[in-house]
Amino acid sequence: MLKILNFLDTEIYILNIARRLDRPVNHKYLKLFSPERQQKILNYKFNPDRNRTLYAELLARKIIARKLSANFHEIIINRDASGRPFIDNKYNLHFSLSHSGNYIALSIGKRPNGVDIETRANIDLNIAKRFFLEHEYKYILNHQNSQQEFLKIWTLKESCLKCLNLNNWSSVDTFKLLNSDANLKAANFILPDAICGVCVQNN
Repeated sequence: MLKILNFLDTEIYILNIARRLDRPVNHKYLKLFSPERQQKILNYKFNPDRNRTLYAELLARKIIARKLSANFHEIIINRDASGRPFIDNKYNLHFSLSHSGNYIALSIGKRPNGVDIETRANIDLNIAKRFFLEHEYKYILNHQNSQQEFLKIWTLKESCLKCLNLNNWSSVDTFKLLNSDANLKAANFILPDAICGVCVQNN
């Protein structure tokens, strides 16, 4: 199942790969990557981790090739020092990848963007106390559906950090992000068993 969403002219692709997760990695697809990237994928201990990484990059290359009217095999995905993927900036195309559980997610567009997807699970809310701002943490504790609100804030923060290429969680105030007319816009997309967050630079 492939779901295609749109936010500020940025496309979000969400693909369910549940049927492929536990299979041995497909070497026909693996050979489409550089030897270094192949080894990186194979270094994961478990097949689900290998397949999430493999299919996320395959999805990115397929969509990028379509947008650039290029051959799939011509698309080269590079990675910066923090491991974030990118392609040559001459294409004026920005994208971000995420995966969790049965899902992989891709956001792509002309503006810098970030995406994060997380599957629903029982969450230790003490994680929020450690990583969230104080008013975000209090909001979660006082909300009727604290688990869902936790994931909404988590995915917004993570997608924003990817969009801005930052690592400091305390620098992102999700309430300001959602309620202001700033240059950064963010939104959640709710799935039955997962939550996706996307963030886009607005100018």
